[in-house]
Amino acid sequence: MQKRVLIIIIIMLCILAAPVTVDAKSYTSKEEVYQIIRKNLLAHKEKFSIEMNIEVMNEIKRNSDLLNKAADIDSKKTSKDGDYLRFSVSEWATNWQWYTNGRTADLNLTVKYRNTVSQEKKLDTEIKRVLKALKLDGKSDYVKVKKVHDYIIKKTIYDQTLKKHTAYDALIGKSAVCDGYTLAAYRLLTDAGVMTRVITGWAAGSLHSWNIVQVGDNWYNLDLTWDDPITDTGEQILTYDYFLKNNNDFINHRRDSMYRTNAFNIRYPIAIESYEMRN
Repeated sequence: MQKRVLIIIIIMLCILAAPVTVDAKSYTSKEEVYQIIRKNLLAHKEKFSIEMNIEVMNEIKRNSDLLNKAADIDSKKTSKDGDYLRFSVSEWATNWQWYTNGRTADLNLTVKYRNTVSQEKKLDTEIKRVLKALKLDGKSDYVKVKKVHDYIIKKTIYDQTLKKHTAYDALIGKSAVCDGYTLAAYRLLTDAGVMTRVITGWAAGSLHSWNIVQVGDNWYNLDLTWDDPITDTGEQILTYDYFLKNNNDFINHRRDSMYRTNAFNIRYPIAIESYEMRN
């Protein structure tokens, strides 16, 4: 009996150690629910619960892609939402709880993140420092993209252990795989006022990510990772082989299907010609 009581006490302590954020309001539209999910993700909440009416629950359950719905709410006031928020989540689980009144239900979410809250704060500070050092205010889109491209490549070494995937790894740890390069560029360029998206897919037969960016009126492909080749000597080399390219010149890259739809291509049309670089 004493052993059983001890086990129960341990279980209760574990539950108390993992607080759940519960929103006090009962929501009546799916758009409100997506906004609250986004708010909690931006705050790095690991457990939270959202109450809604049954009609909203049924609408949401028909389209269960909640992470992307929340990430699609992209504000120009921050670079931490949108694609960055989507890639910040490493694990995600949902659970529904119906109330006996038959009118409301709870959506319970459990989330794990690639960075800690402390790492995100350090990254925010580093991004502000880098942007100030690059002196991008008043510069053209082209100059902003080139300076960010060059800075990340000069400061970052490709992680051959394949374990470092974040902008924090790239900008503070100085080593990352393609995701780190891409997300670092996304944060810096977005805060510098340049429109950019993160694209995932395949490159030379391997999973890969890169950016597309808007320079002037046109969109271009941009792959910082492949412009930072690994050398036998360990020498840092900066290239522009995958800098502001059209699709024909952006060889050995294939996007995932979500980035090849007519709707996506209409919204983000890649330029017919690659950008002509200048000093």
